[in-house]
Amino acid sequence: MPDEYLCGVIPKTIAALATAKGLGALHVVRVSGPDALRIAQHVFRITGAWTPRKALLGVFCSASGEDLDQGLATWFAGPASFTGEDVVEFGLHGSSYIAEEALNALRAAGAELAAPGEFTQRAFANGKLDLAQAEAVGDLIAAESRAGHELALKQLKGTVSHKLQELRTRLTDFAALIELELDFVEEDVEFAQRDQLLEVLADISAECETMLSTFRHGRAVRDGIPLVLLGAPNAGKSTLLNRLLRDDRALVSAVPGTTRDSVEERFRLGDYVFRLVDTAGIRATEDPVEQMGIARSWTKLAEAHLALVLVDPTQTNADEAQELYRRVRQSNPEAECIVLLTKRDLWGSLEGAGYPEHLAIGPSQDDLAQLEWLLLETIRRNEPKGNVLIANARHAAALEASLESLKRVRSSLELGISGELVAYDLRDALRHLGSITGEVTADDLLGSIFSSFCIGK
Repeated sequence: MPDEYLCGVIPKTIAALATAKGLGALHVVRVSGPDALRIAQHVFRITGAWTPRKALLGVFCSASGEDLDQGLATWFAGPASFTGEDVVEFGLHGSSYIAEEALNALRAAGAELAAPGEFTQRAFANGKLDLAQAEAVGDLIAAESRAGHELALKQLKGTVSHKLQELRTRLTDFAALIELELDFVEEDVEFAQRDQLLEVLADISAECETMLSTFRHGRAVRDGIPLVLLGAPNAGKSTLLNRLLRDDRALVSAVPGTTRDSVEERFRLGDYVFRLVDTAGIRATEDPVEQMGIARSWTKLAEAHLALVLVDPTQTNADEAQELYRRVRQSNPEAECIVLLTKRDLWGSLEGAGYPEHLAIGPSQDDLAQLEWLLLETIRRNEPKGNVLIANARHAAALEASLESLKRVRSSLELGISGELVAYDLRDALRHLGSITGEVTADDLLGSIFSSFCIGK
């Protein structure tokens, strides 16, 4: 958190443009800190009294005291504000000149420009949000789909935090019994039955494992679901990419091997955003550049959540298709794999021909709609159950570390090892769980998290 909070110094008052730069109908300029109201009164002229949580019409003045713009100012008296400090937000006309001059006036009146994420960091420091909720603010701003928005909103409302708090409470009660035994080590007193403690430990570990198991899906929903197109040259990968994007993004040619590198684009389908990757055609070749492209195809497959294996039956027989499907499944067993037999208008029926289970697709819009429905259905079918979804790599790493500590606790209890070691590992597990919500933090961690936020948030 900012140094002033750690040292007990009165924090500076900060200001920033809270809306996107550029031309628009409105700009919002945000000010937060102990001098927010004084600074606002210096630059914004109203007729009447400043009243908390009431939009006031007035004139914003430049640093030289000239009229700059007519707009609105709203004062949120701390701690009843986003940051927990006094906050004033100005609604001004959306001119980049007005925004720049407004910030200059605020700086002249005593405010300093905010660092990226500094408003949200202050909200965390003042107990308005825990760290997981603060991170959700950034995810909410970056959400590109309904599913991503819902995921971030749930985390902002505290679903992850509440579950972790529940686990930490149970684990703390467990640790208290062990710590109590250490105080009476000479009397050889046992305050808790070991079989009961092992049961509690198993329950908490299972909850952590369940949360951790949602990470792969949660990350895909947040960042975009990786969808990789694979197949032999000229199987129709680039054509399909263009059709899914509704745009001529990739070069399409009858000459095999046109795509020699991966092409990645994003598109929205239903409630999700997909990261669609077209890859170089897979075949035996002596061309070193093409070999590099094919190697990259397999690398992209390893990162995929969904893989579409495209097979042109006019060029690839059933045995070759089965071998390609086997290699794809072997390379990424976690990925959902769908085989597409392409160019259906050219080959007709292939009943009983020995191809893997597949979806046939041709140039018709109905075929494309069927594929899109199948993509959405595959994602929905694999959605984890429950209300808590982990989407943040930092949270997943903390859960993994906590599980390792809990495994050591379990092993120590089963072997009858000294209570000191059990207590140490319990504290370690609590520390890792607490790091997710910010109950245990380090300055460099906070700096890393909030530096990725936009200025003004």
